[in-house]
Amino acid sequence: AGHEQQNRELTSGELAEHINTHLSALSRLGQNGYAVAGRSVRILSTAKNAELAERIATKVYGAQIAYHPLDHAYYDGIRFTIDVQAPDGAEIPLIDGGAFDWLRKLSSNDKLVFVASAMGSQLLAHLFRR
Repeated sequence: AGHEQQNRELTSGELAEHINTHLSALSRLGQNGYAVAGRSVRILSTAKNAELAERIATKVYGAQIAYHPLDHAYYDGIRFTIDVQAPDGAEIPLIDGGAFDWLRKLSSNDKLVFVASAMGSQLLAHLFRR
C-alpha cells in the first residue's frame, strides 16, 4: 500500500514484484519436491488499464503472459493470475492478485493504492507434492 505515483508507477511496480516473487517461489518449490510446471501469467485489465497491463508485463520475467479483459468489479481495473500445470495435466489458477480501491474508499484519499496477492498453499501441498 502507498501513495500512487505518476502514470500508476506504484501499481505497476508492485504488481510486477508480486508476480515475480510468486514465480520465484514456484521455481524454488520445483527444486524442492513439488511438480510445478507450465507456469503462465494472465494479466486481466479493463480497457482503461490496458497500457498499465502492458507495462506490468514488461517487468515480469520467466513466464508466458496472456492478456484478458477484466470484468470483475472486485479489482481496481487490474488483476493477475498464475496458472500452473498439475501433475495430471490440468491447468490450475494457483495464484491470484491485483489492485484494490479499499484504502481510497476508507480514507477518502484518491492517491492511495493497495496491491495484494495470494497462493493456494493447501492446494499446492495436496496436488503438487511429488
